[in-house]
Amino acid sequence: MIPEKYVDFAHGPRMMFVGSRNAKLRPTATWAFGALADGEKGTITVFIPEIEGAQTFENLADNGRTALVLADAATHETYQFKGQLRETRPCTEADYTVQEIYLSKLIAYLEPLGYGENIWRRFECKPAQAVTFDVEDIFVQTPGPGAGEKIEVN
Repeated sequence: MIPEKYVDFAHGPRMMFVGSRNAKLRPTATWAFGALADGEKGTITVFIPEIEGAQTFENLADNGRTALVLADAATHETYQFKGQLRETRPCTEADYTVQEIYLSKLIAYLEPLGYGENIWRRFECKPAQAVTFDVEDIFVQTPGPGAGEKIEVN
């Protein structure tokens, strides 16, 4: 189960990075563009462009360990979601619609800060893979005294 506050946070205009590791424990990170969190099931699906995610997809196929960092670029509020891969599949048209809504919200939110369409529309978001994982842990990553704190998910 994912608490509602973090489901809502995942659906907002957040910077999204997916981390994984290979068999030699070497990490890699890639951008994600949009998320669908299911609080009841305890899952998050993120959309990773194929051009960005080759190493990530390879790592996930190997061991399934997934970390998602969601950061609010304006406030620096940040959370890390860790868990186990459930599924990787090609994005559907519905998934691409979610990505477009996400990008529109992100651009509107960041435009006043100088990070608008000229930056975000340069990313190649298609084709992409939908990566779903079971959330096992959530950690506060916001800079400050609570950074690193584990959040109860069950």
